[in-house]
Amino acid sequence: MTSLEKQRQERPEPLPGWLAWPVRVVAVAVVVPVKLLWELLVAFWRYVLEPIPRLLYRYILRPIGIAIDYVILRPLMWVLRYLIWVPLVWVLRNLVVTPLAWLVEHVIAPVLQALWDATVWLAKRTRVFWIALGKGILYVLWALAQAIRWTAIAVYRYVLRPIGLAVAWLVETGYRYGVRPLGLAVAWLAVAIWRYVLRPIGLAVAFVVGVIGYYGLRPAGLLIAWFWRHVLVPIGHAIAWAWNHSVVLLWRYLVVAPVRWTWQSVVAPTGRWIRDSVLRPVGHTVGRVLATLGLR
Repeated sequence: MTSLEKQRQERPEPLPGWLAWPVRVVAVAVVVPVKLLWELLVAFWRYVLEPIPRLLYRYILRPIGIAIDYVILRPLMWVLRYLIWVPLVWVLRNLVVTPLAWLVEHVIAPVLQALWDATVWLAKRTRVFWIALGKGILYVLWALAQAIRWTAIAVYRYVLRPIGLAVAWLVETGYRYGVRPLGLAVAWLAVAIWRYVLRPIGLAVAFVVGVIGYYGLRPAGLLIAWFWRHVLVPIGHAIAWAWNHSVVLLWRYLVVAPVRWTWQSVVAPTGRWIRDSVLRPVGHTVGRVLATLGLR
């Protein structure tokens, strides 16, 4: 067998003409419009809808975020750090902590040490002066209390109160000329972005979607429905009618009817004759022989 004969045997047989043209009509009427509509939807998604989020992020949201970072957040952090926090730390360190440490080290600690040394010396040397010593200690303690009192009043009046007023002024000034304008700027920027960017974009997207839906998808749906109702359904009915009046009739009269007639007229009578005239007598004869031989 040559290769040409093998290729002819392997090649599928073509469809008959009465079945090939309905298949071609259905392919042209159904597959081609559906394929074109699918390609249109894919192109619309790929070149219209899919780039919109990327373009929004690249040309609107990212520049807005960078502008907010450089215009609002970084100046606000600079104001909070260099105009409020750093001055406050410097004031507390140089005007409160350092003077108090110097006062404790050079005034209060020497006085207490001297009092303790004097008390120990008097206690060792004599007991006569206990009363006078107690009175002296009381006077010294009173004087120390007065000194501490006046020192505290002076520290409050000339250190803490000015620092508090300065901090309050800094906070008020930072709020009035820094935080509040920045807040107003942020609010104005948010309103402007909403009014002149996001809302027009939303309206434009809604308009485009509405136009596409009204002038694109709706006519396409109506066209598909009309095509289905007035083209595909009649073609399907025609194909069903052709099938019922061609293949079914041919199968019924060329296959089913001859097979039924052959079975009823030839096979069944022949089988009944073989059963009644051949098999049954042979069976009775074999049974009698076996009974005579005693094998049954």
